[in-house]
Amino acid sequence: MTCLFCKGDMLQGTTTDFTDLGNCMVIIKNVPCLKCDQCGETVYIGKTVKEVERIIDALKESLTEIAIVQYSDTAA
Repeated sequence: MTCLFCKGDMLQGTTTDFTDLGNCMVIIKNVPCLKCDQCGETVYIGKTVKEVERIIDALKESLTEIAIVQYSDTAA
């Protein structure tokens, strides 16, 4: 696969996902992705998007301001 921005090669890798929910910041570490070897742009596949959304939904009602989780620890 080629990068939509710079046409570089997209390689398997991991990234950290940051989501601001207003009342809470969710940080998910080591999320599997495709990462451009030139510009660093990241893309998630469908399964990963669903899992990230599930993790975020589970933490929406959290009583903490910042939630930091490992993707592999929370992915089903």
